[in-house]
Amino acid sequence: MRTTLISRAAAAVFAAAVFVPLADAQIKESNIALAAGSVGGSWFIQGSGLSALWSEKIPGLNIRVVPGGGTDNPKRVQRDLSQVAFGIDFLAKAAADGVDGYEGKHDKLRSLGLTGMVAVFQVYVDAAETRTLPELFADPKIRIGTTPAATSEYITLARTLEFYGNSPDKIRDGGGKLSVSNYSELIPAFVDGQIDVLWTGDGIPSAFAAQVLDGRRKARLLEFPDDVTKSLSDKFGYGRAVIPAATYPTLQSKDLPVAAMANLYLINADVSDDLAYALVKVLIDNRDKLGDIYKALDGYDPATAWKDLPIPLHPGAEKAYRDAGFIR
Repeated sequence: MRTTLISRAAAAVFAAAVFVPLADAQIKESNIALAAGSVGGSWFIQGSGLSALWSEKIPGLNIRVVPGGGTDNPKRVQRDLSQVAFGIDFLAKAAADGVDGYEGKHDKLRSLGLTGMVAVFQVYVDAAETRTLPELFADPKIRIGTTPAATSEYITLARTLEFYGNSPDKIRDGGGKLSVSNYSELIPAFVDGQIDVLWTGDGIPSAFAAQVLDGRRKARLLEFPDDVTKSLSDKFGYGRAVIPAATYPTLQSKDLPVAAMANLYLINADVSDDLAYALVKVLIDNRDKLGDIYKALDGYDPATAWKDLPIPLHPGAEKAYRDAGFIR
């Protein structure tokens, strides 16, 4: 029900806008599928609103939003089951390279650019903890909690531990503790002292931070050293971000550099240049309205959306950014 209400609201916003025809582009596709996330989730809400916008602005185009997920969406686009999808930077790179569970290089993956939505990895420790992230993560006796295996959080935690010569197995064998559960159990476990480190992935600001602050345990956030964020970026395609100092005044005293997951638009390479161009032009021309669909889409910036992508930019998308003056 929530998705339906938001979709109708988004459609009403764009229906009220003045229609501006998109040049004389010959769009050969009339029906496409957009792979989002689970029904009711943030990607599905975004997909419903964007499909209303794109369908309104691109004559003759009908977009069907289908459930998907970060891991599966590159596969759907590669097989042309969905022509457009939401993706996560490091998973898109893994799919393109044919590694980490993706069979064969996904050579049909292209992008329309970054969506503007970024999830950052936030590491909570006791306020009295004096050790840095490298010191803690090299310790096999660490007591740490995160979400289950196959989630972005768990995969990234394992890669960070590996950078410091540690691993989930070494923690289990070395007298430490790796608690794997959902956030509704992990946050109370941290607040009650059952674990010493809480590893999360969420937007800025995070609802998880508010829950930690509501607990009786005083906590602080750790910064990621440059060498580990560079390694995650170079090897796996992660992004980098900064949690501004004023975000959580009681959890941090300065800007905190962290590893991040950027969301991007995936598109099949065989989608016509005209359609890719039109999709991006609508985003550029209506960027001041994207926050009406979903707040995080306010972060869409065409000046940077085409930069540092883990997969190639679709030629039609590149032309749209170039014609708008963002690529010179």
